Amino acid sequence: MANLDQLNLIKQGIESWNQWREKNPDIIPDLSESDLRQTNLQKANLSHANLQKAKLQFSNLTGADLKETNLKKAKLLESNLQSTNLKNANLEGASMMEANLQYADLENANLINTQFSEEVLFNQTNLKGANLEGATGLSSSQISLAIKDKLTKLPDYLEEEMDDDFLLQM
Repeated sequence: MANLDQLNLIKQGIESWNQWREKNPDIIPDLSESDLRQTNLQKANLSHANLQKAKLQFSNLTGADLKETNLKKAKLLESNLQSTNLKNANLEGASMMEANLQYADLENANLINTQFSEEVLFNQTNLKGANLEGATGLSSSQISLAIKDKLTKLPDYLEEEMDDDFLLQM
């Protein structure tokens, strides 16, 4: 369960939240299972926070720092994660249908069993080293817009689809 003092603080606004984070660098925020739907979290410092099972549907997380954040089973339906730092974040089992991930940094993120949809935007999204095994709702055309490397692990159905696309180009 979320720390109620921290939950109330973030609801007061990002400026006071970020100031508190700066003054308390050793505190790991616990916002697990909190309801932050439709919240403006633009440029919020949520690095290393516990947001497991948090409800973040329709929230604006543009430019937020979610580096090494636990977002396991979080609900991010139609969230704006554009230009968000999600390096090494745990998004296992999260729901990210219709999310905007353009220019987001998901390097080495855990996206195992994450739910996506064809509406998710991956333009220039960094997926280097990300693990998308078991993820659902993705297409090769979406993934082709993202930045990948040999360490990126795609779901089996996409690996096969990408191989087929390669063969068609020959």
